[in-house]
Amino acid sequence: ADEAAQMARVVKLLSMTVEAPLMIDSTEADVVARALEHVPGRAVINSVNLEGGRARIDALLPVARRHGAAVVALTIDEEGMAKTRARKLEVARRIHDLATGEFGLAPEDLIFDTLTFTLATGEAEWFESAVETIEGIRLVKRELPGVFTSLGVSNVSFGLTPEARAVLNSVFLHHCVQAGLDMAIVNPTHVRPYAEIADDERALADDLVFARRADALARFIARYEGAASHAAAGAAAADPAADLPPDERLRWMVVHRRKEGIENALEAAGVRADPVRVLNDVLLPAMKEVGDKFGAGELILPFVLQSAEVMKRAVKHLEQYLEHKDGYTKGTVVLATVYGDVHDIGKSLVNTILANNGYTVVDLGKQVPVNRIVDAAVEHGAQAVGLSALLVSTSKQMPLCVQELDRRGLALPVLIGGAAINRRFGRRMLFVDGERPYAPGVFYCKDAFEGLDTMERIVDPKRRAALVDDNLRAAREDVFLHAATGKDAAGGSTSTVRSAVSADNAVPAPPFYGVRVARDIPVGEVLALLDLDELFRLQWGGRGSGAEYERAVREEFEPALARLSTSAEHDRWVVPSAVYGYFPAQSSGNDLVVYDPAAFEADGGARREIARFRFPRQATREGLCLADYFRSVESEETDVVALQVVTVGDAATKRFELLQARGDYAEAFYSHGLAVEAAEATAQWMHARVRRELGIPEPQGKRYSWGYPACPDLDGHDAVFRLLPAAEALGMQLTTAHQLIPEQSTAALIVHHPAAKYFAVRAAAGAAAEGAP
Repeated sequence: ADEAAQMARVVKLLSMTVEAPLMIDSTEADVVARALEHVPGRAVINSVNLEGGRARIDALLPVARRHGAAVVALTIDEEGMAKTRARKLEVARRIHDLATGEFGLAPEDLIFDTLTFTLATGEAEWFESAVETIEGIRLVKRELPGVFTSLGVSNVSFGLTPEARAVLNSVFLHHCVQAGLDMAIVNPTHVRPYAEIADDERALADDLVFARRADALARFIARYEGAASHAAAGAAAADPAADLPPDERLRWMVVHRRKEGIENALEAAGVRADPVRVLNDVLLPAMKEVGDKFGAGELILPFVLQSAEVMKRAVKHLEQYLEHKDGYTKGTVVLATVYGDVHDIGKSLVNTILANNGYTVVDLGKQVPVNRIVDAAVEHGAQAVGLSALLVSTSKQMPLCVQELDRRGLALPVLIGGAAINRRFGRRMLFVDGERPYAPGVFYCKDAFEGLDTMERIVDPKRRAALVDDNLRAAREDVFLHAATGKDAAGGSTSTVRSAVSADNAVPAPPFYGVRVARDIPVGEVLALLDLDELFRLQWGGRGSGAEYERAVREEFEPALARLSTSAEHDRWVVPSAVYGYFPAQSSGNDLVVYDPAAFEADGGARREIARFRFPRQATREGLCLADYFRSVESEETDVVALQVVTVGDAATKRFELLQARGDYAEAFYSHGLAVEAAEATAQWMHARVRRELGIPEPQGKRYSWGYPACPDLDGHDAVFRLLPAAEALGMQLTTAHQLIPEQSTAALIVHHPAAKYFAVRAAAGAAAEGAP
């Protein structure tokens, strides 16, 4: 009876902690609408179809349009579920035409589920259902450009044994992805990595999926009879490395993160006689296997880094026998975080993965100017340059580097990555002069392992030309590459018309006007506020759910947290401190005008402007702007705004750099993640203090940081630093790109208005999202 209220409550709670888009699923359109009111970013509505004619589409697509949501669309119409590829496309086209023609949605707002059915019944009606789904995906992607596709993959194996399902799910998923599937609903613990499925098993699954034999189902089922008992017997076997040949034992130690005894294993594998063979034929393939397992979801990132530590120790022992033989270094890569950017955890991971896969890495650090990057590439005879950036503002340095390399006539491929950018950004960078591309290529890499794969192709003369050609062709075929946005720089409206936010709320009285410093924030109180889900999943790379994730938390994450918390407090590498203040303020259009607190108190409420923050306004939905939550300059009443800057100091950064230099990659990774979350916990601690001092209850008093959707422009930090003495009191700095130093710091303003909520100013299609500060 209270579905709408329950949904709103759940969505509001999830929106505070979950960074992934939420999918809202309800049979009632008003429930969906109520839920979307509490989603600050972009959500997905599940789902629409034509089973009852247009009724559900007419009810939900206006809601999707109003809230900027994407929509899952099932290929079902008045005749029922579409079973053939032609019918799947027919229904998808009808929904597409209604959504884009009548309701003004873009093709990329639509996610088509072409439906699949179980192959386990043996009934003739469903014999070809899997291949019809695969080809239906291919048709939808080809005939309806821009749309996405989704699929509940495991439906295909419903009714089979777990062992059989894992294989059939994996093989079917592989073929669906080849056909263009964008999103898969699948439990990663219920599939097997496609590359690890034996050829005979793949062949049996392919026969079933593509309906090649009348007896395909019977043969597939027979293959997995008794599989569970065989698996249990194998689990009881002895240590798998005990009786392995020397090369296999060495490989096993790298994959399974066993440092101790690695030197003896190397000697047994013949490292003295032929170190290059051991490196190229055993160690490097072992690290590649680790990367493949990470990509398949079998390993969390800390385990990858622990394997890298084993690799580093192995290479250190191996180096004494190399005598600089040819083939030891695959190639040289110059890495840098671009000028103005202080975040380099991602670049450091790339360094670790490349270095432990046979590459010489020249890491120039962070805030590196273009000329230094180019000069270093020439000096070290690099085969490629790798650039990292966290924010849109600093990512603008990347095309400048490509243009300088082009101007000097240097044929060096450029690899780019970071939270600020996407593949389309890389394609745009590729063109240095009109339609003339940078010949060596610009390659976007979503993570360290895509960077490694790209480098493997770059240094291989037989594969490099195809890589460059494919990359250029994709860039030329990208129809959205040069699309105009028609909006302001933040993707918002240029209007200054105030939204419908009320202006009759009570303005709280601050305990003081001006600034105070909080130096002795208790570390224990801060660590008690850590968001463990964000720490374990976002910062430390935890994956999945259920027993496997719980085991990782119990055996890996919780011991690491206990150890590091004690160390952080005892060794003082997390030192929470803050500077904050209360200022008289009013709004003027889209601006928040801040007044001199001394003049305000001394001269009976005098309004002498000392700073101004400009915020973007939503182009759609409610037309919200942060300035709307404050009294207008036309009002007789002056409002109040709270500002805060917090940090945990630079000792955490120094600790990370020391551990990284020592080869303690996993400990460095854990330390960095804890420090980042400790900074957020310090902001939460300070936020609670401001609420208490203003006398407002939680959740009233929303905190907004620059770089997030409602105030994406980091140049607001300049005004904050003029108002709060963060440099003098906390030893902090701002980069030329307005980023905070130390990295583990945040700045925010707190809005006391009871109607304040988190919202997004929708960015233009294809633009990179601004990273968090």
